[in-house]
Amino acid sequence: MDADRKTPRSGKVTEPAPSAAPRPALEIRLATPADADTLAWLTQELLTFYGLPSRYQRSYMTHAIAKGAFGEKARLQVFLAFDADIAVGFLAFSEMFALATCQQSLFIQDLFVARKARGAGAGRAMMDALVHHAHDHGVTQIDWTADPWNSKAARFYDRMGPLLKSEKIFYRLPQDRLMSIMRNIKQPPD
Repeated sequence: MDADRKTPRSGKVTEPAPSAAPRPALEIRLATPADADTLAWLTQELLTFYGLPSRYQRSYMTHAIAKGAFGEKARLQVFLAFDADIAVGFLAFSEMFALATCQQSLFIQDLFVARKARGAGAGRAMMDALVHHAHDHGVTQIDWTADPWNSKAARFYDRMGPLLKSEKIFYRLPQDRLMSIMRNIKQPPD
């Protein structure tokens, strides 16, 4: 047996404590359809963070993400962050043309880092990757929203430098409300 290994009372062999060597860098890459299950798992943790129930089982979410996020009409792109080959976060974004500023823009749908990985630089590494992506694709503006109660997110974004903040309110029409509105809209005669 290697002299550096320790054998605790349980009989299980453990590796020595890591030295002060620098940690390997986080890997940031664009997600592919093969990452749908990883995204489903991280999304379930995101819902838990917000105190929301997951409406679907992970297997269904995996299928829906593979079809919706990577389908033919998909405009969503996702950066995944990995630490030692373990997914620790994602940044989902879409590109669009901003009419008011007459320029290509990215809109961040979600930036999420798993609870156990927060504070280790994954969020910043994904934002840096997005900035490089914007530059490489001629995008000159990145927009996103943050919850007013999430002071940690606000501090994270404030450290990025001067930002244009808005007092706008974010609205969403969920499926049940959309269907209700549709039932009340008069259809034009044929």
